Amino acid sequence: MSIDFFSRLPLHGETKHLPGDSRNRGDWHGFGPGQTTGALSDITPGEGFGYIDYLSQVAKATELNGFGGVLMVNGATGEEPWTVCSLLARETRKLRFVTAFQPYHFSPYAAVQMAATYQRASGNRLVWNIINGGSEVVQKQVGDFVPHDDRYLRATEFMDVVRGYWNNPDFHYHGKYYQAEGGGLKGPLAKAELPLICTAGSSEPAREFGAKHADYYLMRAERPHEVAELIADVRRRARAYGREDAIRFGLSIDVITRETDEEARAEAKRFFDEAEARGATKAAAAHAGLRSARKLGYETEFRREEPAQRQYDEFFIHPNVWAGFGYIGIPPGCALVGSYTDVVARIREYHAIGIDLFFLAGYPHLEEAYRIGEHILPHFRAERAAASRPEAGAALPLAANGG
Repeated sequence: MSIDFFSRLPLHGETKHLPGDSRNRGDWHGFGPGQTTGALSDITPGEGFGYIDYLSQVAKATELNGFGGVLMVNGATGEEPWTVCSLLARETRKLRFVTAFQPYHFSPYAAVQMAATYQRASGNRLVWNIINGGSEVVQKQVGDFVPHDDRYLRATEFMDVVRGYWNNPDFHYHGKYYQAEGGGLKGPLAKAELPLICTAGSSEPAREFGAKHADYYLMRAERPHEVAELIADVRRRARAYGREDAIRFGLSIDVITRETDEEARAEAKRFFDEAEARGATKAAAAHAGLRSARKLGYETEFRREEPAQRQYDEFFIHPNVWAGFGYIGIPPGCALVGSYTDVVARIREYHAIGIDLFFLAGYPHLEEAYRIGEHILPHFRAERAAASRPEAGAALPLAANGG
């Protein structure tokens, strides 16, 4: 079974320290002019370098160190992924960009036309991550009042129409959310490859959507047996669409790795102690109340309202798998913490249960891209293969009435 590694671009500012710290890179903080020390933390658009220049450095570092692509999270307060990947495509050579977006952001044809244009310009380096929002509060803040489960019905129609437009110059469709009367890619745009499709989310509708449309179903890290159970469930659902062997699985997990286990744990403890000192766990608890997404197994075990102060090492849910980031409010929540040897072993453990694509990143992203690239990725050279569709060009059957 092949394996590939992507990293991540920090679209919400860098996180050498806790989010909002005046020492971090980027201007995601509440301090006034002259009160910060992080690079690009006191900038004015149009004057000198911007945060995009730092993102360019990170993108180039990940490519130089052998990562196949970078994930870009779509958050309401961060840089917009599609714009960022368009700006950085010409500054990299083969790096692929995983742009997260929700179906309500674009009409299906706009998304198709934009993606085809990007693919032609970049050499087919675009990957879509179709998301549907994990917070009802945030969805309403950005103007989307469609209920949670209905958003996945809308996303299913969206992808039905996208595939129809992409593969048929005279596509017709009539659904609840979208209709089409004879449109489709034509001429040079039709030469472009449909981006790889990633989806995420562990609710029932999210699993069903991924089973039907995902090339890669992405997960946040849990204990290996919990990840294996989710893989089995989604693969079973994919069987109903004739896609049991077509769907693959990805895992997003941060990395804190050093020469020795003691050094890695010391860095994890630094983050945790800093969070406790600043009261970040209380802020994380308040933010967690905004989420409507399913809580992972370990998230239900660590209740932030408990009065006793927790210790960083209580959050190891599996050897070298540390859930402390989730407790202090740093997504995606889990990190591999340990020596280079131990981190390689844990990656192999997750790979053995069915993970083909790993999204690995550390803090700060620039320096840790080199650390992971030099000390972790070389161990997998023999197994590396670029993320792809097992059966390139295979299209799902479409019903003309959207059903």
